[in-house]
Amino acid sequence: MILTILSGLVLFTVMVISHEFGHFIAAKITGIAVIRFSIGLGPKLWGFNFKGTEYSQALFPIGGYVKMKGMDPGEIKGEKDEFFSKSILVRTFVVLSGPLLNLVLAFLIYYFSAFAFGASITPGTSIESVNKIQNLSERVLKGDKIISINGKPVSNWYEISLIVEQNPDSLNFRIKRSDSIFTVALPYAPDQDFPFVPSIEPVIGVVEKNSPAYNVGLKKGDRIVFLNGKKISTFEEMRKDISTNPGMEMNIEWLRDGTLLKGKVIPVKKKIQENGEIKEIGLLGIAVMTEKLRFGFFASFKEGFLRTGDSIKLIVSIISMLFRRQISPKLLGGPIAIFQIAGESARWGLEFYLGFMALLSINLFIFNLIPFPPLDGGHILIFTIEKIIRKRPTEKQYMIIQQIGFAILIILIAFVFYNDIMRIRNK
Repeated sequence: MILTILSGLVLFTVMVISHEFGHFIAAKITGIAVIRFSIGLGPKLWGFNFKGTEYSQALFPIGGYVKMKGMDPGEIKGEKDEFFSKSILVRTFVVLSGPLLNLVLAFLIYYFSAFAFGASITPGTSIESVNKIQNLSERVLKGDKIISINGKPVSNWYEISLIVEQNPDSLNFRIKRSDSIFTVALPYAPDQDFPFVPSIEPVIGVVEKNSPAYNVGLKKGDRIVFLNGKKISTFEEMRKDISTNPGMEMNIEWLRDGTLLKGKVIPVKKKIQENGEIKEIGLLGIAVMTEKLRFGFFASFKEGFLRTGDSIKLIVSIISMLFRRQISPKLLGGPIAIFQIAGESARWGLEFYLGFMALLSINLFIFNLIPFPPLDGGHILIFTIEKIIRKRPTEKQYMIIQQIGFAILIILIAFVFYNDIMRIRNK
């Protein structure tokens, strides 16, 4: 519980400071007076003044804000260092700088993570199973190996995923089966499930602290050999058996340094959405053993850009599926869910925690660009309308727009809080 709270607070603090710092720097650059830079919300605990700006720490550590001179319509006096005294282009730049710094933060985290931890690579290219796409399962069998895609040789699933992402329209897989080699041509779209499931040995790479696996004594490097007396030959077999037995006691046997160890585990229950339906699965709190691909100083930049781009595509895809009703709005989470995931990722280790931080930062970047007040995208929309009609909204009109936006935002916040509470109750 303490780890969950601390990791969540750190996460929110970093997100807010980076976002507000973007507004702050842009305002300073463009000559807008910044009255206050506050970390946290509520009553001020302490602070100091420096060059006309009050820097303060408020009571509640979640949130923060930058107060600029003359940004609220009721405070406009026409002085040159006020927010609304600046051109539409300058105001747009100041407002846009907050989300943009969240994007920059995500890239920097991904860059550091790539440089410090490398990339986790699923070894080999053996196929465990085939998704049902155009009768592909009749042509490709379990145990087949991918040797090249579109003429490019591959030696692991990381290389396979990169080629697929770069060539999503048409893929030619060269497949090896025993002594024969054949080609499978496959039209592929990013919103489809990947056609192949990797075949991976059932060796544990990471164990989540305080998980069923951790409590039974499983460690990194252990090889699972039996579940309820059934011999396990691949990680996917193990995953399927565990996921279909949520809350059910299972006998588990594993090898460690040539010694067979035994125990009993109860997979924790977790609700997920699959094919438009909510289903319950079991989890042990383990991840597959992977190999590490190390990146140099400059190669990490490319990897940082790739991971940032992949995260943007993922979030945009989820938003699109929400609007197309392919996934339920009940899966949306709020601050409680963020704290829970922050705690879980921290228990998995720094690499996972930083990955979640980067993903959340990109979420904040995209969310703040939604064009309704009081989000940054809403301000940009108002500035755009002002540019078109060549007239600034009156103070009364501006207040009405803000109140409508706040009402929508409060409804959204209440909805995600309700989802969080119901998710906790249904555990």
